[in-house]
Amino acid sequence: MNYVLSHQEGNCLGVTIRAAMPLMNNAYPVGKCREFIETIPDEDVRAIAWGEYYYYSGQAELAAKTMEPYQGSADPELRYSANLVCFFASFTRGRIQEAMSAFEQMQTDLQNDLRVGSSPALRAIGAFAVTASSVLLHLPMTVDVDLRQYISCLPDGMKLWACYMLAHKMYLEQNYNGSLAIAELALSIHPQLFPVAAIYVHLVAAMNLMSLRRVEEAKRHIAQAWALAQPDDLIEPFGEHHGLLQGLIELFFQKDYSEAFEKIIAITYSFSAGWRKIHRLVSRQEVADNLTTTEFSIAMLYNRGWTAKEIAAYMNLSPRTITNAIQIIYQKLGISSKRELGQFMLA
Repeated sequence: MNYVLSHQEGNCLGVTIRAAMPLMNNAYPVGKCREFIETIPDEDVRAIAWGEYYYYSGQAELAAKTMEPYQGSADPELRYSANLVCFFASFTRGRIQEAMSAFEQMQTDLQNDLRVGSSPALRAIGAFAVTASSVLLHLPMTVDVDLRQYISCLPDGMKLWACYMLAHKMYLEQNYNGSLAIAELALSIHPQLFPVAAIYVHLVAAMNLMSLRRVEEAKRHIAQAWALAQPDDLIEPFGEHHGLLQGLIELFFQKDYSEAFEKIIAITYSFSAGWRKIHRLVSRQEVADNLTTTEFSIAMLYNRGWTAKEIAAYMNLSPRTITNAIQIIYQKLGISSKRELGQFMLA
């Protein structure tokens, strides 16, 4: 299902509007996201784009409400899109069974598409949706599929976000240089053409740079991500990646963007609570769930080998504050040594 839509500005002139993740897949002019959505001619595709927007702007309840009617759509691109967004929106709202139901539906649809030999483009969209859910929530897949084999069949916006997913997976494997290389290559090919996808790629680049202790470069990626996100209030990705950004959110937002910082922290708590519920359900392992966001950032840095003095200088806090925070973290987690801390951290 393709629709051609011409715009008078930006890179949208003559683009093809795909039914699958139409907001992610389009190079709308930054700051004109909502206006762009309203110009999509097909009612159903426009609704999917609004559902995406609600999710990326931190409105999970409205995102789910918008997408739910399409979870059983006869159009597979609409169905994959709706289930993918509902998956993330549901666990963010603490509705784990609904999230897992959406994940299972995507896997069932992909298995059917692989069995009946659906078009490469449709199989690619299915592989994208299932892999995104699996990688970002650390869930095992029941369908045997390798997204790398399908990237060339994806539309360009999803291609860029697929690079983010592959980089994120490599980050979780602690291959920070390899993950950073994927992110930087992706950005060099599509630097700002697809704002939604580019935001996520900048964030995964920042995550890796922090793990490599290249802080100034990480700050630049955060600034670039925010330049793409702020004009359209696309704040959700920053809340999703708070812990993995290891203090960058506090450093970048707390002083100069206090209102955005409060929204990001609220998103972080709801996103993290849902992530922990799914993680416990699947892995039977514990993660830190009683730390403040600042304590979690300190714990991530300390777990990565930063000293209290280094963390203090980076976060503009006193060394004594950091030392006290580490002791509080130990008390909350019921541990007594740095060696035990790693089991509670995300990566």
